[in-house]
Amino acid sequence: MISVDQLAAIPSLGLRFLAGEGGGGRLVTWAHACDLLDPWMWCESGDVVMTTGAGLPENPQEQAGWMAQLIDSQVSALVIASGPSAPDVTPELLDVADRRGFPVLSASFDLQFVTLARTVIESAVESERQRLATITRLYDVYWQALHARGSFADRMSALEGATGWALEVCDQDAGGEVVFSGRLALQQRRNRLDPAVDRVEIAIPGTGEVVLSATPGRLPVNDRPLLQHLGGLIALELEHDAAQRDRLRDSGQDLLAGLLDETITVAAVWPELRHRGMTNAVVLACWSTSDGNALDHKAIHRQVFLQQYAPLLLPRSAMLIGLVPRDLELMEAMTAKLAPNCAVGVSTALTANSNVAEAVRQAQLAVARAHEQARTMNIYGEDYDDVGFLPRSLEATRRQVRDILGPLIVHDRTHEGNLVDSVKVFLRNDGAWRKSAEELKIHRQTLVYRLRRVEQLTGLKPTSTEGSAMLWLALSGAERSKLTLDELID
Repeated sequence: MISVDQLAAIPSLGLRFLAGEGGGGRLVTWAHACDLLDPWMWCESGDVVMTTGAGLPENPQEQAGWMAQLIDSQVSALVIASGPSAPDVTPELLDVADRRGFPVLSASFDLQFVTLARTVIESAVESERQRLATITRLYDVYWQALHARGSFADRMSALEGATGWALEVCDQDAGGEVVFSGRLALQQRRNRLDPAVDRVEIAIPGTGEVVLSATPGRLPVNDRPLLQHLGGLIALELEHDAAQRDRLRDSGQDLLAGLLDETITVAAVWPELRHRGMTNAVVLACWSTSDGNALDHKAIHRQVFLQQYAPLLLPRSAMLIGLVPRDLELMEAMTAKLAPNCAVGVSTALTANSNVAEAVRQAQLAVARAHEQARTMNIYGEDYDDVGFLPRSLEATRRQVRDILGPLIVHDRTHEGNLVDSVKVFLRNDGAWRKSAEELKIHRQTLVYRLRRVEQLTGLKPTSTEGSAMLWLALSGAERSKLTLDELID
């Protein structure tokens, strides 16, 4: 489109700046002749308003207010071809225009406004023709880039070459984090350029807070409608990407369920993990809240920080289990998105021969420890901030439970007994017989019999210091593992 400066440079129009020459770069979309008192009611953004001055107030202050109101209507410039009966243009009017960088130009009364209008219209028509040609070329470039089977970043770079602009897709909801970037935009960032002043952003349809950002590269960013066309192209790309990530989420859930019930082996899914971007070490992670509330996990796979990965995710009750890259920052970012009081437990690294169910138990133990310590992450096997007399690992807990409580668990399982519960209640009540019997809803003598049976099976006397200490350690370790006793001895 033609600018005010370019109109002023056409000799045949005879235009001369009276004020606001600094705004001469404004683009002109149309030309409108108006001698009414309120031209802002009849003109649109981008218009050049042409007047003989018949509608101008005579009072200098009123002229200043008239000028301010016209500028507020977002027109591009004012051309005054003063007629014989028109009031003089006052310094107050020109001062407002100068202060706000609004172009005011004078023309000869002999100038036929239709000549000026024709010049603007011809420029607008030519501009639209060029835009259509550019849009056609953009679609061709994009189509060719799709057929080349490159990445989204490659297609962004192809669009940069066609427009001369540096392009980025940014997520405003994530603090303006860059989701995708063309090579020219990456180069600008590496050179530490700050094009914020010249940056133009548009919302990408259907994506919430995601925007397309364009900054000058080979050419200035002066065509917003063309940028909106680009936004439409990228909206389709992002919608396709979101649908693909949804499909990967669904299939990943099925794969992880198969790994947990051992109908699929880790070795069988190893190539699929590489396809999902997990080419290095992977772990089992378990997310949960300290109060057991549900996690906001339904859209977690669409987050910006997971653009390079498609982890296997499986919700279970109030937990989310995931087979993810061993990237601690990534897991911390997921934790922050899932819930305010969420924590994550991380297993040891998996191998092609790993037992996934065991790795999940490690992650569950680690997340339980994270909540106990008011931390957002705990890595299994790396936690040394512990009470010294309690087991520090799942294996140590399982070994302790088997050695001390194993006979009681087997007895209760085979005889439908209550020896473990009886010991637990008795120790919790500090050896108070009557209180414990009442809580168990049994006679005191029945409790005496049960604890004698405990001593016979374990060799530990629950009423002695050593016996009660050993039994308490085993029960406490089992409780901290967040696993059932049957899971710990099987």
